[in-house]
Amino acid sequence: MKLAIPENILTQHVAVLGKTGSGKSSALRHIVEHLLHKQKRVCIIDPKGDWWGLKKSGDGRSLGFDVVMFGDFKDSRATDIPITEHSGKHVAELIATGNRPCVIGFRGWMTGRMIRFWIDFASSLFNLNSGELYLVGDEFHNFAPKGKILDPEAGKCLHWSNRLMSEGRGYGLVCLIASQRPQKVHNDTLTCCETLVAMRVIHKADRDAIQDWIEGCGDMAKGKEVLNALAGMSRGEAFVWSPEVGFGPERITFPMFHTFDSFAAPQLQRKVSDSGWNAVDIDLFKKKLASVIEEVKANDPAILKAEIRSLRNQLADVKPSAGLTEADKAMMSQLLTGYGQLKDSVCAIEESFLRSYRNVLEAISTIEPKVDNFNTVGIKFRVPAPARVVPPVSFRPSVSSSRRTAPVDSTIGRCERAILNVLAQYDSRTITQIAVITGYSSNSGGFNNALSRLRSLEYITRGNPVQITNQGRNAAGEVEQLPTGKRLFENWCQRLGKCEREILRALYDSDRPLSSDEIGNATGYSSNSGGFNNALSRLRTLELITRGQPITISDHLLQ
Repeated sequence: MKLAIPENILTQHVAVLGKTGSGKSSALRHIVEHLLHKQKRVCIIDPKGDWWGLKKSGDGRSLGFDVVMFGDFKDSRATDIPITEHSGKHVAELIATGNRPCVIGFRGWMTGRMIRFWIDFASSLFNLNSGELYLVGDEFHNFAPKGKILDPEAGKCLHWSNRLMSEGRGYGLVCLIASQRPQKVHNDTLTCCETLVAMRVIHKADRDAIQDWIEGCGDMAKGKEVLNALAGMSRGEAFVWSPEVGFGPERITFPMFHTFDSFAAPQLQRKVSDSGWNAVDIDLFKKKLASVIEEVKANDPAILKAEIRSLRNQLADVKPSAGLTEADKAMMSQLLTGYGQLKDSVCAIEESFLRSYRNVLEAISTIEPKVDNFNTVGIKFRVPAPARVVPPVSFRPSVSSSRRTAPVDSTIGRCERAILNVLAQYDSRTITQIAVITGYSSNSGGFNNALSRLRSLEYITRGNPVQITNQGRNAAGEVEQLPTGKRLFENWCQRLGKCEREILRALYDSDRPLSSDEIGNATGYSSNSGGFNNALSRLRTLELITRGQPITISDHLLQ
């Protein structure tokens, strides 16, 4: 089958964005079918349970692709292997070490169940995967949400989503994500996508999210045509833009996929017979997951409460009587004991959760004003970053001047002050240059949120490069002298890990570009090791080195 987009685009992360009915899922299905025809390893994350049609031909009468379907044990129609929210680790192990394409369906699951599964799945897949694997995430805003996150589990879910996007390439993972609400997808997730497939979008907030991608990854002059056309595009039409490979923006129409249209209305889906589904040897998989399912059932609060109700009914049927036998009394005592134990168990589970949740909220409300107070009086306050979290925590480079003057606008935050400080000195800089000079990652949510707020306040201009306005210059107050050249390079080296620091120094000391093997020889690391490739990936994410081969240190770091 002929692919509607250039083949080399599929070596990069892809974001397919469009409203309901724009043909977003159909475009993604077209790409997936191409990958399956080429016998690629593919894993599809399916929150709505719509992708079972891959297993049937277009007319529903014959077999399609031999795809393993993971799903809820209650949904027998589209499930080969039943799973629960506690099965993520086991499923990841099967996918990471196998070569069978699969669909993980969450039909009927609440968001909390999907999040619990995703945390174990994504973390295990990240650590275990070997070889090229295409991870297709439909409705990916469920796993990489934008906005303030208070729930610790939701925070872990977002962390692993962004880590798969930012570092997954080093482990062979290529992510293809889709969402009908671009505004709800986290900024870090979108900016990690090198290719944009923009379909029909109407809501202003969704168009703004696409505009942010264009400003960060593309050319705003070219992007105006895309933004102006989004609302009037037909079903299946899309602007495809991949600056990294020099393609687009080009307006194309995705063809209809060839397998059964399981995205259609339910009355159409019922015409498909369940006979003839692919025979899959899944006994071994089921054995690995059976114990998990039974454990979940045994500890399910709903099931425990049902048992309590049953005991209550049994107790109600026992009528007090002066003539109770010793056996009756023993049975009643046993029932009362069982009832009390079950009730205590359920209450303990619920209380533990509520207590943990309240503690987290209280900690956040206590810490936030303290951080603000420290920043207001100019004291350096730094919260230590969790181990190996990407992107790294931001830092302020050391300055030659000891004088610190608060900005005129005291409402702007630390990152916003740093951006204004750069532009007040240099008048105009690219987004990448600003990020490198201030010590932030241009892909981080905090940095991009700061840019968005400064634009809304009209302190800086839109587009790339960015200029400071007169209002922004007044708000910045008296500026500080920022480090450049060698001093800026040394500031970054102090913040990087050992492997990343040695790679950067090797490139700094070299008078020519170096290949991965040459860098490995210069630093003493194996160019095929996971740690070495992770370090390269992180340096690229921070835009401190160039992409592709051979590799050079970024000009932005040496300005």
